Amino acid sequence: MRSKSEEKRQNILNAASEVFRETGFEGASMSDICTKAGYSRATLYSYFPSKEALFLEIMLAGGQSQADAITSALDPATPNVEESLVHFGKALLTFIYSPEILALRRLAIAEATRSDFGHLFYTRSRKQGEIVLTAFLKQAMDAGKLRQADPAVAVAHLSGLLESELEEMFYRSEITPLEPLYIDRITHSAIDVFMAAYGARG
Repeated sequence: MRSKSEEKRQNILNAASEVFRETGFEGASMSDICTKAGYSRATLYSYFPSKEALFLEIMLAGGQSQADAITSALDPATPNVEESLVHFGKALLTFIYSPEILALRRLAIAEATRSDFGHLFYTRSRKQGEIVLTAFLKQAMDAGKLRQADPAVAVAHLSGLLESELEEMFYRSEITPLEPLYIDRITHSAIDVFMAAYGARG
């Protein structure tokens, strides 16, 4: 059974979801959310410090299970690092280039110069994935499955390779899901290049 505090927090999230759906992020205000939820501004701010934090909580909650499934592909005990990275890459691209998540990423970039939304989005989402991927690559390097290198730099290179053919997606007016065969081709191409650079020598 949820506590009163948890119930109140969920009520705020539900009210905020309705307001965001009705008015969009730009048109929504904390006052509107207070009115919809039936709580004071002090109560609202005691749970969420800003509209950006509230919006981010709503958006990320729906994708958390999928994000967990993506990182679960990175099994440190795997004998085939390349295969694990392919599974990871395909799942990652399918998720971060879905219409909902891509729209959120574009919003984070647009808001970066006006609020802390961009930074919040990065630390709550992409940064968490980078931490898991860095640990995976380091363990693979220590086990001799990849050549020794700075794993954080390797993560940056891998991310760049996976997204290198998809930059135009950020500039399209209409966002549609990527075809599985297209994602498969892009992922294999990116991992081929990554393994050529970071594969174990000899």
